[in-house]
Amino acid sequence: MLLAAGGVKPCALNCLAEGYNFYTERSPAVIDGTRCQADSLDICINGECKHVGCDNILGSDAKEDRCRVCGADGSTCEATEGLFNDSLPRGGYMEVVQIPKGSVHIEIKEVGMSKNYIALKSEGDDYYINGAWTIDWPRKFNIAGTSFHYRRPSDEPESLEALGATTEVLVVMVLLQEQNQGIRYKFNVPIQRTGSGDNEVGFTWYHQPWADCSATCAGGSQKQEIVCKRLDDNSVVQNSYCDLEGRPSENQRACNTEPCPPEWFIGDWSECGKTCDGGVRTRTVLCIRRIQAAEEETVEDSHCLTHRPIEREPCNNQSCPPQWVTLDWSECIPKCGLGLKHRIVLCKSSDQTKAFPPAHCPGHAKPPVRIRCSLGRCPPPRWIPGEWGQCSAQCGLGQQMRTVQCLSYTGQMSADCSDSHRPTTMQQCESKCDAATPILIGDECKDVNKVAYCPLVLKFKFCSRAYFRQMCCKTCQGH
Repeated sequence: MLLAAGGVKPCALNCLAEGYNFYTERSPAVIDGTRCQADSLDICINGECKHVGCDNILGSDAKEDRCRVCGADGSTCEATEGLFNDSLPRGGYMEVVQIPKGSVHIEIKEVGMSKNYIALKSEGDDYYINGAWTIDWPRKFNIAGTSFHYRRPSDEPESLEALGATTEVLVVMVLLQEQNQGIRYKFNVPIQRTGSGDNEVGFTWYHQPWADCSATCAGGSQKQEIVCKRLDDNSVVQNSYCDLEGRPSENQRACNTEPCPPEWFIGDWSECGKTCDGGVRTRTVLCIRRIQAAEEETVEDSHCLTHRPIEREPCNNQSCPPQWVTLDWSECIPKCGLGLKHRIVLCKSSDQTKAFPPAHCPGHAKPPVRIRCSLGRCPPPRWIPGEWGQCSAQCGLGQQMRTVQCLSYTGQMSADCSDSHRPTTMQQCESKCDAATPILIGDECKDVNKVAYCPLVLKFKFCSRAYFRQMCCKTCQGH
C-alpha cells in the first residue's frame, strides 16, 4: 500500500523509493524497541507506538523541560527569538542569526511565501543547506549532532527546525532573490552556570553501569556509556554542560567468551533428483560449535543434544504422465530404391507397465511411425527364359520351344528389356528313332495326338518338310 509521507504509520516498516517522494509499506510492524520517530523516545511494541519518558522508562510521565533536561524546571537555558527583516537591493546571501553551541528547540521560519531560501552554514563558512547558490531538496539533514528538518511546502512558507542540542555554532543565512518579507527565529540557549543561592553548580562526566553483553556466548562486548551529571543532585543533563574536550572515552570489554553449546547446522535442500515418479533431495547436516564471533568448528554428532535432522527425503512422488514408447524400426521395403521403414509407437505409463489410449499422450510430441529409406539403386528389368519344351519329333530332328519374359526385379511384367538381348524361343532338337514307332500309310491322314504344336508348324511353314507333314498331316493338308 502506497502512502504519502504524512500518512506513514510510525511503527510499520516503510521504505522511501529512491528518487521519488512516496513511501511503501514493507511490513506492518518493525522490530520491538525501534524508535517511533527519529526525534522521539517512544518505541514500537507489537506494531504500536508506546510512550517512553525522558528517563527511558516505558510509560513514564517524566518529561524534558524547554532546555531538554529530563524532569528539570527549564532554568538551565534561556530563550532567544527575533525577526530578521533586512534585505539586499541586488540579492545574495545575508546572515540572519547565529545559533550558539548547545542550543535546543530551534525554529526558523519565513513570515510569508517568497522566492528566497533559508540556508545554514558553520561558523567556518562551510554550508550545510542551500550553499553555493545550489538549492537542496527538502528533507532531513543530520548536522551538528542533531537532525534539522528542512521543509518547503508548495502552499506554505519554508522552515527549518531541530530539537538539538547542537554540538557547534551554526549560522542561519538567507539567499535573497526578492524583497525579504521577514524571517522569524527562536531557540533556547544553555546557561553555562546556574546558581542556587550563592553556590554555583558544577557538572562532570560519569560512567554508566555496564550495558548488557552483545552476545550470550562465543565472545561479545559490553560498553559503559558516558553521561553528563550535575554535581548537586547527580541528575543527568545534556552533554553540552560538561567539558566536551575533556570527555573520557567509553569503556568496552569482552564478555561471555566461552564457546556456545553445540547445535545443528542445517543447509538448504538440494533440487529433487526427479520431477515425478519419486525422487530424492538432500541437505547438509553438521553438528557445530561457535568458538568466537567469526569462528566455528565441527564436532561429533553426539555433542548435539537434540535429535539429528534428516539429510535425505523423498520428493515429487506424484506419477509421471503417460509417455510415448517406440519399438524398433522394420527393414526397408522394398530392398532397393526409395522405400519406407515402419515402427510401432505406444502410449504407456512412465514405468512402461501399463498401456493407454493414444489420446492420453501429447499428440504434438508423438514420434513418427514411418520414415523414408533407400538401399541403393534397383537393377533394371531383364529377360527371364522358361524351361525348354518337348522335342517336336518323336524320331529324328525336330523343334522345341520355350517362353521368354521381360520381368522387373519385383517379378512384374515390363517392356523395358532390350530386344537385341532377347534369348531365343525355339531351337532344333533330335529324338532317337525306335523301330516300333508306327508309320502312317495309306490314305489315313491325321495329326498325331501327342503333337500339340501343329498350329505352330503351319504358322512357321514347316509343312513342306516330310517329318512335320507326316506328324501334322491333317493340319498341313492343302499347304
